[in-house]
Amino acid sequence: MEVICACCGRIFIRSPRNKNQSYCSRPECQRKRKTLWQKKKMASDQSYRLNHKTSQQEWIRNNPGYWKKYRKRKPDKAKRNRELQIIRNRRKRNPSLIAKMDASGARRFQPEGTFYLIPMIAKMDAIIVSMFSDNKELPVIAKKDSISSNASLI
Repeated sequence: MEVICACCGRIFIRSPRNKNQSYCSRPECQRKRKTLWQKKKMASDQSYRLNHKTSQQEWIRNNPGYWKKYRKRKPDKAKRNRELQIIRNRRKRNPSLIAKMDASGARRFQPEGTFYLIPMIAKMDAIIVSMFSDNKELPVIAKKDSISSNASLI
């Protein structure tokens, strides 16, 4: 029976042994099929995921310094990977959660009440501050180091 390949869109004859075949025998299409299967398996099978992780860790132990040598041999690929990693990081997580000391955006809001300031990633103690609205344009901002532990902000 003739069907259309799910990868390349070409018409191919399905194998009589595999009635559900939806990818042709071209290497690119088989690679795509395998990649999709592995993604699905990693998402659904915890033991497969654990085995994959264990195998990777074992390979890294058996090949120390491989990636350092690879980056020296292929600086253009290392540069490209750094650029792509920035994009992957932006897609994967909220950039505002990345730990940066003294990083604050120019956000306009008027908080009022008592708040606990708890760092999301960096390991520091939480502090309690009181903030009151006085109808000024900018809210009062203070660092932990610049106020005493019992002070309240006005």
